Amino acid sequence: MKTLRDKIADIIDRETNARLMQDEIDILNGHEVAQSIIAALPDMVPPLVWDENPDEIKYSVTANAFGLTYEASIDSAGDAYWQFWRDVSRPIVVVTGGLSEAKAAANAHHAAAVVAAITGETT
Repeated sequence: MKTLRDKIADIIDRETNARLMQDEIDILNGHEVAQSIIAALPDMVPPLVWDENPDEIKYSVTANAFGLTYEASIDSAGDAYWQFWRDVSRPIVVVTGGLSEAKAAANAHHAAAVVAAITGETT
């Protein structure tokens, strides 16, 4: 498994090699390389690890990351949603589809939050 350092080095190598193949021997533009790294960050965030949490009212899975609890659920009516909380539950985010789509939406939120913490930017 590659470390974050290895993945960033791969991006820099790819940017360098692309310029060399185009006979552009000039110095790499730091902003372009930084943007390439930032664009690749969401795919570098490990996905949430889900634990089953069945009960009588709904079927749900939960995952914990950085002090937050994420929950992806299907209620008794068959509606899928996800939510997250630290101490108090956040509003429910309804998704179209099933549990897989709710988990994917929660994972996307998790990755965006991690990238925002690294870059200081929000989308």
